[in-house]
Amino acid sequence: MGVKLLGARVKRSEDPRLLRGQGAFVDDLPITGLVHMAILRSPHPHARIRNVDVERARALRGVVDVFTVDAFGATPPLFPVLLPPADPKPALQAPLAYGHVRHVGEGVAVVISEDRSIADDALELIDVDYEVLEPVASADAALADGAPTLHSGVPGNRYAEWTISVGDAAAAFHEAEVIVRERISMQRYSGIPIETRGVLASHDPLTGDLVIWASTQWAHTARSLTAALLGIPEQHVRVITPDIGGGFGVKVELYPEDLLVPFAARRLGRPVKWIEGRREHLMTTVHARQQEHDIELALRRDGTILGLRDHILTDMGAYVRALGFINPSLASASVPGPYRIPNVQIDSLAVLTNKTPISPYRGAGQPEATFARERLFDIAARELGMDPAEFRRNNLLPPEALPYEVGLASVEGGVVYDSGNYPRALDLAVQALGDDWRRTADGDGRIRGLGLAVYAQISGNGPFESAEVRVDGAGNVTVVSGVAAIGQGIGTTLAQLAADELGVAFEDVQVVCGDTARIPFGVGTFASRAAVMGGTSTAVAAGMVRDKAVRLAAHLLEASVEDVEWVDGQAQVRGAPTRSLSLAQLAQAAGPGGNRPAGMELSLEARYYFETHASPYSYGVHAAVAAVDPETGHVRIERYIVVNDAGRLINPTIVEGQIVGGIAQGLGGALMENLAYDADGQLVASSLLDYALPTARDLPHVEITHLETPTDLNPLGLKGLGEGGAIASHAAVANAVADALVQSGQRVTATPLTGSRVWGLL
Repeated sequence: MGVKLLGARVKRSEDPRLLRGQGAFVDDLPITGLVHMAILRSPHPHARIRNVDVERARALRGVVDVFTVDAFGATPPLFPVLLPPADPKPALQAPLAYGHVRHVGEGVAVVISEDRSIADDALELIDVDYEVLEPVASADAALADGAPTLHSGVPGNRYAEWTISVGDAAAAFHEAEVIVRERISMQRYSGIPIETRGVLASHDPLTGDLVIWASTQWAHTARSLTAALLGIPEQHVRVITPDIGGGFGVKVELYPEDLLVPFAARRLGRPVKWIEGRREHLMTTVHARQQEHDIELALRRDGTILGLRDHILTDMGAYVRALGFINPSLASASVPGPYRIPNVQIDSLAVLTNKTPISPYRGAGQPEATFARERLFDIAARELGMDPAEFRRNNLLPPEALPYEVGLASVEGGVVYDSGNYPRALDLAVQALGDDWRRTADGDGRIRGLGLAVYAQISGNGPFESAEVRVDGAGNVTVVSGVAAIGQGIGTTLAQLAADELGVAFEDVQVVCGDTARIPFGVGTFASRAAVMGGTSTAVAAGMVRDKAVRLAAHLLEASVEDVEWVDGQAQVRGAPTRSLSLAQLAQAAGPGGNRPAGMELSLEARYYFETHASPYSYGVHAAVAAVDPETGHVRIERYIVVNDAGRLINPTIVEGQIVGGIAQGLGGALMENLAYDADGQLVASSLLDYALPTARDLPHVEITHLETPTDLNPLGLKGLGEGGAIASHAAVANAVADALVQSGQRVTATPLTGSRVWGLL
């Protein structure tokens, strides 16, 4: 295997086309005969639907169809929970409201028209008779005596309760010399990709084939779920992902609209398209994060952690989505982090409220756990009179302890830290910071604080991923992968791996992602898995093509396989470089009518499925310096340092882009983003006028140092890293602000740390 491109800072091959405005997103696809969908959404968080009258809307010129949940028959399909708790309760969602609405924005009826503006007008003509019910607007309200029950099968709105533990936490707290405890809360926020969700579907009445173009992160899973819910054979469903303008985890779900659009296309026999509006996105695309941690540490006076206990309360929203339980489950298993804590007990409770359902968003429970732990560690260090870095260093797992099985597990599997050097990463971050970080810039009067966060993240989740590598008669290489390209540069990284294995130019490799007709099985892009799983399958498949080419060359050159070597994309006889064959020549010989050895299959191609249940853990240390204006409470992040270990790096430039992008999202959550609801269950932040997002002005230059500790869990030594920036940055930024506010005498225990909240603390 060559190493010319693995580890090289190759420019992203996707960018020139996108920067020229030549992207092809769902809304750009030219489909003849297209009609447009709009959805009537509930203005109430909780109500019983007595009647829906659609006749006036149906009569409007240009309207093609109007329907409610009744169109699905007496019993509508319900979206399944793919990774449920041990004792799942029925809190599933139908494609449209079925008897009740349970959050603002839930779909009640669908209009399809020749023009989207007509459909929007028709929505105003639908009359819905709601019986408004008392809303459950918070987790505390859901648990209160006499609270309305949102789902009859979920008594007390308590969807799931579970405990995971290792050691004897009660004994550790009995022996402790110091106990530190706090309630730490993270608000509700979520991913805001530049492209909202979109779905387009076309149905062929002759073959029964259904083609769906969707802005989704898991084309193959979407195909399987759609086929099952619509009751049609899976081989008649094709899902294609065109260009995707960001995913961040919120597009790795099967939403009601993902089913409504193909259902309507089959119902009408015409192509149907729906493009989500930004207000719809804020109301109906999955939310995330919102958790409360009642967390405590049992300590010796020298800072040694004896035990940890945490009671986690998660607001699940109105329904449990396909991946909705991952957030609280992964949070509970992630609380101890990469520290030696022998005694742990995590009690978790997930409750239902009249809010938009939650599901994974970049980190999926790990940012919540990291924030709770790292915030409490700073509080504990201060109470003990210790430096926060020293407190962490004394408790981090040493490299000789790895691999280290924590003894806890989530629905994604057990926590096993496979490789790395956590203390070294911390030392490098502190060294990069230097001693003068608290200096005052030109006497500006700002108060400065330092925040640290150490994290480890699960990555590269299985159970498999696919790749097919093909060479055509001109020597061009095509990689077909089951992962999705969502803007993260996966096309570039997969091309690097294939080009290295085959010894060809990077420009000669084309990558195709997210088309269920091009490769039969795939999983998708989420959980920091695309490079680990998709990259491994691509590299192995390309190696299989190279080995086949060598065997074919030996046959054509009348030499033994052992005497043929692969050099710069061609096969040659050792010691006789003039006796050689190019990749193009070999691809031609492998085709029909070519000269192949007996038993060799047609064409120069190979398909490989990398199968594993072992997940590598990447990790890192983030250090942030915050400057707080005492007059306004405004926070400016002046320095940001990252030491990151994601195993072997395919493309450091793409790695750094992923880190910085994640930091932007974590910083936004720490300082400004908040999907707030009022006491009546109404979403307050329903537009980007109300929902603040970070901009380039809010981000400092990020100083990044890479450690590269390969994992033994895959042939390339790769660890995923796409979520790491978001996992650590929320905690690091919040800790920096808290350090600056020490003089206020108050602990920072909740985010977002907006200017008004910081000013109030001061």
